[in-house]
Amino acid sequence: MSLKKYHEKRNFNKTPEPKGKVQHTQKSLFIIQKHAASHLHYDFRLELEGVLKSWAVPKGPCLDPNVKRLAMQVEDHPVEYGSFEGIIPAGEYGGGTVMLWDRGKWHPLDDDPVAAYEKGHLRFELNAEKLKGRWDLIKSYKDKKVWFLVKYKDKEVKSLAEYDITDEKPNSVLTSQTLEEIKENYTHSWDKQGLKKAPKIKKSDIAKQLASVLSENKAKSIFPDIISPELATLVDEIPEGPNWLHEIKFDGYRIIAFKDGSTIRLMSRNNKDWTANFPNIVTELKKLPVKRTIFDGEIVVLDEQHKSNFQLLQNSVKANKKVPFIYYIFDLIYVEKSDLREQPLLERKTTLAKVLESSNKEVLRFSEHIIDQGEEVLKQSCALALEGIVSKKVNSLYLEKRTEDWVKVKCIKRQEFVVGGYTLPKGARHYFGSLLVGFYDKQGQLHYCGNVGTGFTQASLKSVFKELEKHRTTKNPFNSRPPDASKALWVNPILVAEVEFTEWTNDERLRHPSFQGLRYDKDAHSVRKEVETPIKEVNQSTKSSKKRSKKKQDFAGLTHADKVIYTEDKITKGELYSYYDEISEYILPYIKNRLLTLVRCPEKYSKCFYQKHLYANRSPSLYSLAVQGKTEVEQYLYLKDKKGLLSLIQMGVLEIHPWGSQIKSLEYPDTITIDLDPAPDVLWKEVVQAALEIKKYLEQIQLTCFVKTTGGKGLHVVVPILPEYDWEEVKQFTEIFVQFLEKLKPEAYVSKISKTKRKGKIFIDYLRNQRGATAISTYSTRARLHAPVATPLDWNELTDNFNDTFYTIRSLPHRLKELKTDPWQEFRKIKQSLNLDALRS
Repeated sequence: MSLKKYHEKRNFNKTPEPKGKVQHTQKSLFIIQKHAASHLHYDFRLELEGVLKSWAVPKGPCLDPNVKRLAMQVEDHPVEYGSFEGIIPAGEYGGGTVMLWDRGKWHPLDDDPVAAYEKGHLRFELNAEKLKGRWDLIKSYKDKKVWFLVKYKDKEVKSLAEYDITDEKPNSVLTSQTLEEIKENYTHSWDKQGLKKAPKIKKSDIAKQLASVLSENKAKSIFPDIISPELATLVDEIPEGPNWLHEIKFDGYRIIAFKDGSTIRLMSRNNKDWTANFPNIVTELKKLPVKRTIFDGEIVVLDEQHKSNFQLLQNSVKANKKVPFIYYIFDLIYVEKSDLREQPLLERKTTLAKVLESSNKEVLRFSEHIIDQGEEVLKQSCALALEGIVSKKVNSLYLEKRTEDWVKVKCIKRQEFVVGGYTLPKGARHYFGSLLVGFYDKQGQLHYCGNVGTGFTQASLKSVFKELEKHRTTKNPFNSRPPDASKALWVNPILVAEVEFTEWTNDERLRHPSFQGLRYDKDAHSVRKEVETPIKEVNQSTKSSKKRSKKKQDFAGLTHADKVIYTEDKITKGELYSYYDEISEYILPYIKNRLLTLVRCPEKYSKCFYQKHLYANRSPSLYSLAVQGKTEVEQYLYLKDKKGLLSLIQMGVLEIHPWGSQIKSLEYPDTITIDLDPAPDVLWKEVVQAALEIKKYLEQIQLTCFVKTTGGKGLHVVVPILPEYDWEEVKQFTEIFVQFLEKLKPEAYVSKISKTKRKGKIFIDYLRNQRGATAISTYSTRARLHAPVATPLDWNELTDNFNDTFYTIRSLPHRLKELKTDPWQEFRKIKQSLNLDALRS
């Protein structure tokens, strides 16, 4: 096979189409491109013999088997063409707009599809986003270029009189855009040198274009004060397909930039204010034609080869040099009054390109991307000795945590490590010999992984030594004794070093490590060993909607669905209903057939009251149980099913707090909740460490436990038990356990509710486990800013970054779709008893 005709017809200095080459990928790619050239037609393409066999179908495919569609065979196209969507310039061959109308796989039904093609009759099945089932391509005997595309009779057929798929599904499968929108919005396309820019937009038109772009996002949003950057997962190979775009991985400082009028803030990854370090970037951000915006990007300094160089950047910042810092911006989080985190990535980048159109490109630069062709991007990046690339799902939302929507592949192994000590210099060396480095394991212990003695200049030896001297200690911070530890001087594990190395040894040691610089923008306690995730494990679905679903819903029994309950985020009563409707199967096992205390907020989340008794005007989906209280019999409420759950939303319920027992065994709890409630001055990482410590001691008395967030700054450690102990026994057990913890670490834990005694400590509330007490249910919303959700976690998910496990009603459903297994799937399967004697001993 040859692409000679394809190449002869095109001037690749002018057209953005990929030049490509014959390549036998065996991926069985099928695509249809809707092509508005001199005449609108549909280009039908099948991957065969290393190219895309191509036919121009003037009227497009038809699901009616009685209709034959003319298919004119055209020149073979390269496989790379399968991801092309954009503009072919006027005057070039095929000039016009190209849309990726359908894509998927084709499966030949002939034993030898090449022979069948040459014979003139291809039989195949399609598994694509629009076309399914069996199809036939049949060559005319009169003209070798004339073929006919016919739908075979199967369950996918539809009469043309009733259904024309080209009318019913006219838009792009890649961006959901129309041909007109692609023509208007497509700002970048691929040529042989890389990315090729569209003509500039006049500065005077930018505000008008932005207003048009943002018109769909009519809900006005509060300007956020803090943003935690979305982080990429390290993977073993590049994700494939047009669902992914690829960007250069920069070697610099990750910075979230806030522009609020003339006020600029440049915040590091660990939320430190670095505004004063980059005055030229501040100046240019002020000039942008928007009043309010939040960018995500990387600040770099380029070397003589025009590559980002971290050591140059670090030296320039430390020396306070006036160097040409460059801010590569790859995401737009907020603009004017619109929060874009719920919009697909490609839409955010399209808007970002418009915002930056008039910017000073010497300082503020749009981070270019390429859709598909990841292997080629990585190959070129590595050939240029770049760090690697970052690949992102084109339709992904912006999530403030590490996700698999963003993945990274590195050309060289390189990551951050915590400095725990150093050795003395030898010979002509000054200051120190090497750094002892490590990473934090899942138990929160610092694991030694090697000595770093190369990569230093005389200047960096001196500057690093000054930092080491500030943090000297006599205690080894590692969880084991490193080799030659007798020659080491220890430091508190605060400094973070970036290290390049060739590989990991079997005993988790670095081979050939080389120092690259200190990272002041990263928290030491967040440093973990980066392990490549197999790309096959990464969920590559790009079916996330163009926007958060705005579909009309049948809100059965719900009134005032448009009432805004969470004012800052414009979360309505209807959206709350939709959340509980979607996650009902997850929450019901933890709340049904249990007495409930409800937090009701009929008007807004900041005005609430408690309810635990059932009143006369109750919903028919709620039930009552007569319970003996301290002085009288009281009617408590409970629910049995999804109808009961959804009826709570009509009542304005924002929080659901169940008892620790079921109504069938009311006096015998089956759940113990250990509530960790930190004082305001306690760090999140200390709460995490406390939870892990509690887990350790519970396991020592043969109790399996689970952890969940509370939607606030605390954690719940939850223990499922058999309902064989009464409330007093369970309370006594928990009290003894908490007192044990308090005696063990009186400087960290307290069981008294007094505020004066709680300063700097974590209050452990054992009274959650007495009769009548409740705890927030898993998956329940909270009456707090942003509508957070109490979220069950796997123990391995706990990190020192609070935002890694902070979920809201808008982000939790996405988490549930991405989870491979329920972290609490064993919760109700465990049958375990308490051992009071073991605890007392």
